[in-house]
Amino acid sequence: MKTTLALLALATSQSHAAITLTLPGNTESALWTPLNNVKYPSSAGWNSFGMNTQPFQAALSPNPESTLGGTFNKLSGGGYFASSSIYNFGVPGTFHISDLSPLAGLETVVFQADLGTALAAVPILNYNGGSQALAPIFQTTAPGNFLSSFGGPPAPTTNYAWQWDLSAVEVTSYEVRFTTIEHGTIFRLDVAASDSFAQVIPEPSSLMLGVVGVLVFTRRRRG
Repeated sequence: MKTTLALLALATSQSHAAITLTLPGNTESALWTPLNNVKYPSSAGWNSFGMNTQPFQAALSPNPESTLGGTFNKLSGGGYFASSSIYNFGVPGTFHISDLSPLAGLETVVFQADLGTALAAVPILNYNGGSQALAPIFQTTAPGNFLSSFGGPPAPTTNYAWQWDLSAVEVTSYEVRFTTIEHGTIFRLDVAASDSFAQVIPEPSSLMLGVVGVLVFTRRRRG
């Protein structure tokens, strides 16, 4: 039995929405935004320009409306809370989102990052304390929600999305790990997880043009 579901990437002339996910099964999600020095001020001990390569004061919990209990943190390298985003200055930074109590029967994870610059490489996923470095099964992009002005006039950010198929393994914990380039900027992060895997088939041409893009999920029953 197969069920077809839709993933929509909507864009308007005024602003661009992040990729909206409709996953099958039991789901949970989390987001981290804003990632700036208003929410994480240096006066409270959070990383400022002079603390670019120092660890974050603490792992960042997701926004209150989130249902997924993971945390976001910097593992190494550059990254401090600037006026509109996490900014790496001249040093790449490696970050991760870690979920130590994932959804029971977890089968898929989708990670989104709204960025002013591309990542150094595709994110990887490790599970159960290992270093499997799983590559995503697909990735796509859509117009972002923010304006990034480093090195020139303000330009729209890009929202990237990656998905992993975990239906063949039993996951008791996992992390999504990624590395920015020099002068990288991170505006928003999202994670969605489900206990039912659904392959995503992207329509990258329509997404890149900023029109309504439709991505199709085909549900696969395990066993």
